[in-house]
Amino acid sequence: MKIDISKYLGIPFKHHGSDWSGVDCYGLLRLFFKTEFGIDIINYGYDENWCKTGFDWIRKYYEENWIQIDAQVRYGVVGFKMPGFQVEHHLGIVLHDMNSFLHSPLNSFSCVNKLSDRIWKRSINSFYKIKGT
Repeated sequence: MKIDISKYLGIPFKHHGSDWSGVDCYGLLRLFFKTEFGIDIINYGYDENWCKTGFDWIRKYYEENWIQIDAQVRYGVVGFKMPGFQVEHHLGIVLHDMNSFLHSPLNSFSCVNKLSDRIWKRSINSFYKIKGT
């Protein structure tokens, strides 16, 4: 199955956003999996500075919805730990070609990037499969 992701491109960044008016990286996951698979991912509240304080929010809460796996899968989740951060703090959705991912960069618009791009490749930390997909 190949999903047309064009409708997810260009959504503005919004902290705690999870609808068409604005999303953060977690909100984009929630919107995508609800729209495409009918799966409700729990909306956990979080402080905007959680990753700067070293709180591992992703590991604490995601196990309820996700299963960590060894390699990317189509429409699975990729977690990133960017340089300078102690914890995984950015998420994307692996796309059909297995080398692109959809995400919502901080203070920008949702877009697609390549997992093989240098900055992203060196920052990949984990892969997940959403329960029920």
